[in-house]
Amino acid sequence: MKRFEDRVAELVCGLDPVRHTREIARLSACRTLADLEAIARDGWLTPVVTNPRIKLVRHGSGTFLVVSYDDGWSKTLSQG
Repeated sequence: MKRFEDRVAELVCGLDPVRHTREIARLSACRTLADLEAIARDGWLTPVVTNPRIKLVRHGSGTFLVVSYDDGWSKTLSQG
């Protein structure tokens, strides 16, 4: 079974370390499943003014997805 830190690292790996420093920091700060769930309830990892926007989504199966939304299109960047 994977450690929680490894699962968070899977979510972070799809983000660009230069463009997404804020989003990476927010995900990396998570220490428990409840922390990830709280972010997923809010959803957005990036401010409203940026495009594309990055969102953390919890799939019905329990998997978390980091998704990029750009002009109405979505793209999965990572999952864990």
